[in-house]
Amino acid sequence: MGRADMVTLTELLGRMAPDRFEELLAASPKKFREEIFRRAGSKKKTSAFSLKTTASDAQRIGKVQEAIRGGSALDAEHIEEIVRNYLYGRRTLLADALDFLGVEHDQGLTETDLDFVGGMPEEKGRALKAALEAKHPTQDVELYLSFMGIPGT
Repeated sequence: MGRADMVTLTELLGRMAPDRFEELLAASPKKFREEIFRRAGSKKKTSAFSLKTTASDAQRIGKVQEAIRGGSALDAEHIEEIVRNYLYGRRTLLADALDFLGVEHDQGLTETDLDFVGGMPEEKGRALKAALEAKHPTQDVELYLSFMGIPGT
């Protein structure tokens, strides 16, 4: 698969199962999540005399995914931040990828500029994918590779 055939983060998140997308969104800080819900037109509504919400969490998650698919309410930075927050909790995956790439890191975090990964050979991208899938859930690996723009995946 060439670079033009790569799945974008927008496509990946837009087609993701709602429970999986909810898991990603839950990794973000509450203030950021509420901003995402607001932008997607899915604010949490409560009655002044009730603690019950009128919009279920599943409906709110669905509205965010619709906004991602529609491309109107959420821009690339919001989508990247959702993924970044989720991947921050997958530090072993990040560490394994950085080890494979020969990049110094502190438990999966690095100050090194990683722009070089977009230009690496597709064969190396496929090898990275195989190495990561041997140790981590395929969905997390796919998300990471798409986030990083790894060729050949």
